[in-house]
Amino acid sequence: MVRVGVVISDVYNLNYKKITKLAAACLANHIDEFKQDNNGQFDVILRDKIQSSHHLDDILGTLYNSIREYLISEKLDLLPINIFLGNFNRELIHWDFLYVMEGDLIRDNDGFQYDTIRNINDPKEWIEIRKPDELAAIENFKKDHNLHKVSALGGTFDHLHDGHKILLTVAAFLTSERLIIGLTVEELLVSKKYKDIVQDFDTRRENVVSFLNTFKPSLKIEIIPLKDVCGPTGTVPEIECLVVSRETVKGGQIVNKTRKERGMSQLDLYVVNVLGGKEEDGWKEKMSSTDIRKLISSREGTSTQI
Repeated sequence: MVRVGVVISDVYNLNYKKITKLAAACLANHIDEFKQDNNGQFDVILRDKIQSSHHLDDILGTLYNSIREYLISEKLDLLPINIFLGNFNRELIHWDFLYVMEGDLIRDNDGFQYDTIRNINDPKEWIEIRKPDELAAIENFKKDHNLHKVSALGGTFDHLHDGHKILLTVAAFLTSERLIIGLTVEELLVSKKYKDIVQDFDTRRENVVSFLNTFKPSLKIEIIPLKDVCGPTGTVPEIECLVVSRETVKGGQIVNKTRKERGMSQLDLYVVNVLGGKEEDGWKEKMSSTDIRKLISSREGTSTQI
């Protein structure tokens, strides 16, 4: 497996218009390797301390979107992208190649494991100093890192993709102790397109847990089979917040109505702006679970579609 990473130390002043070029600077020399290796991965490590889920949501949407755009142009549609913050589990990742901005230092006590480290030349090309009012706007975002002890979210999480990872990342960012995930059971997925390529429950569970254990190892992860709209949010009183996408906001409202009827406290709803997003909002989901299944089906010649 070829694994390539890039460390970004100044995400606040990153020139987001050049993210695609930054991805190319890191990946251009590895395209052939990735095409020969079906298990390759590209990781981005953000070293800044981000305090707001709103700001994090914006950053993740831009980075995943721009990097995916580059990978699609290189016919690496399915190459996994992972974006981690500074407290990720260093013991679980070993990079073949790790890229850093020229002038940035990676010290032994940083705990990064890699075979080869390379500089990205001319770091000023990737930096755009923010205006005071732009920085002030970021500072005004609600500081909600680790705000909730117990949070929840739900979904299918089939063929874990960029949108799923943004949702999971924001949920983990908000949560200090326990993250409960309702994972849709297989019986509810029989009407999905390319249903023969839908991953089974155990595979989807393992992928979600693996990502979260790497992203935030201190978090207790609980996976519960999701058989209805509410799932664990309708029965677990300790849950404080529910993370939803824009396409599932109504489900969150149903959850709060149900909890109120059952005498439980209502949940804070956090709406992540990616899944089901609109292009005018700066996010166009380039690879949904259905897209991934369709692509796998076309490559394997098994095009069972409902």
